Amino acid sequence: MCLILELWRWAAFEDPGKPKAKLLNLQPGTQYNITIRANNDNGAGISKSILQWTLIGEPDTPEVPTILKRDEGQITIKVVPTLNDNGPITAYHIVVIDGGSQASYSPEMLLPYQNATNKGLGFYIAAELKPEELKDTFVVGDGRMYGNYYNPPLPPGRDIHISLGVVSTMANLTKVAYARADHEQHGIIILDFGNMEHTDVGNSGLVVGLSVAIGVLSLLLLLCVAAYFVLRRRLRRRRRRLPSDHQELSLQGPMIEVDSNGYNHNGYMPDDEERRVDHYENLKQQVWNIPRNFLEVKTDLLGHGQFGNVMQGTVHQRGLPMPVAINTIADGELSRADKKSMLQELDVLIRIGSHNNVIHLVGVCENPDVLFVVFEYHPESLKNILLESRCLKYAAQVCPRMSTLTESQVIEIAVGTARGMAHLCHKKIVHKQLAARNVLMADGIVPKITGIGIAQYNNTTNTPDYTRWTAQEIFRGRQHTTKSDVWSFGCLLWELVSLGGTPYADTAIKEVPSRIMRGHRLHQMNFVGDDLYQLMLQCWQLDLDERPTFDEIVHVLENFIEDSDIHINFNMFSGFHYEQYFSELEST
Repeated sequence: MCLILELWRWAAFEDPGKPKAKLLNLQPGTQYNITIRANNDNGAGISKSILQWTLIGEPDTPEVPTILKRDEGQITIKVVPTLNDNGPITAYHIVVIDGGSQASYSPEMLLPYQNATNKGLGFYIAAELKPEELKDTFVVGDGRMYGNYYNPPLPPGRDIHISLGVVSTMANLTKVAYARADHEQHGIIILDFGNMEHTDVGNSGLVVGLSVAIGVLSLLLLLCVAAYFVLRRRLRRRRRRLPSDHQELSLQGPMIEVDSNGYNHNGYMPDDEERRVDHYENLKQQVWNIPRNFLEVKTDLLGHGQFGNVMQGTVHQRGLPMPVAINTIADGELSRADKKSMLQELDVLIRIGSHNNVIHLVGVCENPDVLFVVFEYHPESLKNILLESRCLKYAAQVCPRMSTLTESQVIEIAVGTARGMAHLCHKKIVHKQLAARNVLMADGIVPKITGIGIAQYNNTTNTPDYTRWTAQEIFRGRQHTTKSDVWSFGCLLWELVSLGGTPYADTAIKEVPSRIMRGHRLHQMNFVGDDLYQLMLQCWQLDLDERPTFDEIVHVLENFIEDSDIHINFNMFSGFHYEQYFSELEST
């Protein structure tokens, strides 16, 4: 594929001596022929080309293998090849998991059979197959070598699961995705009736026995249904005979606890069809149970969470140290209500899953007295990045620009934050406290939304106040929804372009709600284009249906990056002054 760049399009936003461009929406793991040509009023210059590969992305998750047959020491599975849009597939891993093992399964700790046995792990890689070696069926436990992996016979009488891994390697970068095998896999058994004449008497007896069992269970199910309707009719008749003042009230559907100000205790949007999770064991099976020797808890206190202190630490994942935040919870000392609330907040973080613009849960680590909940951590917040970018704050001489950030960088930060909020919306999770301080910056350029579920904590010096980012309907006693988060995102956009200014800095906290309900909105700055400010105004519409969705916001901001219009201009001008920032107005 050939791409031609005309560098003058970016000259207004980058260093004129070192023009550069960022290519968007390229396909991962793809080779591009990039041609660069300088244009001016005298015509086009000489073209220069280069062949360049893009990095591979995470492989698509493969399907769980289907169990076709179980024999002594072996299991025959059906494997479906995976189509991957994020790079080449270089190998497949066949993974054996012993469900009765004491060690919790973790893909990050997968090893060959012998190494896994020496470490006491109940899971291992049994085979590595090249794509051309992958057949429709595979026999797990045949005692052969596949690549550098031994496929040993399976132990009898064990609860064995089979998973499939997809390996993508290119340019010394390897990424792996594994299917998740669970107890439902045991129910996927395919019977080949075309070969029944070759089966022995024992197999025929098994089929007859299963048929009889299914018939009996079906009859019992019909009897239970009939008994249910009979009892239901009798109960209705009995209730009709009771006096009206003694009739019993009942609640229909799951109960969602709501504070008096309209906020949910947890991060869920109301949805009667959502299954409630109230057992830690159910949650624990969905996350990495981190071995204690993989986790280092430092003495640096990051802040205080609802259920315990949050400390800085390091976790060793795939052999590499990763900085993390660790919520230390003495769960044995929690009341029943607090433990229920803690599990709900943990479930919120689990439901988020993985997204490039949202802080993710790394795992949990259990100790006799303390539960460690480990999540992603980055030291710099978007608020600090914006304030530190103010040029006049440090320069003794006149600055040509008001920020060390470029205009395109600010819009890209807005796009990333909107993508993260769109992901939360799709997961039916409401943030409720969206602001620049709750966006961490990975490597100084990638926004990561935080302050969600059990990952929410405050530093040791003050408690944040989010009144200035709160939607007007919340002040009127209505429940917080995703469209309320859209309002907050409009305020975050204003924070971005004002380089960390405090919204409504001329108004005391207690007066903000009344001013907003009377129609007061954040003002447009001279260096902000009409299109961008119009997007903010759309986020602040009184009618929730008139506010854009986060998917629509992402689309608008991406168009801002691609078009040639000027939406922000950080060049210094006469009479310029920064929007005021008062930390005391943003906390209590």
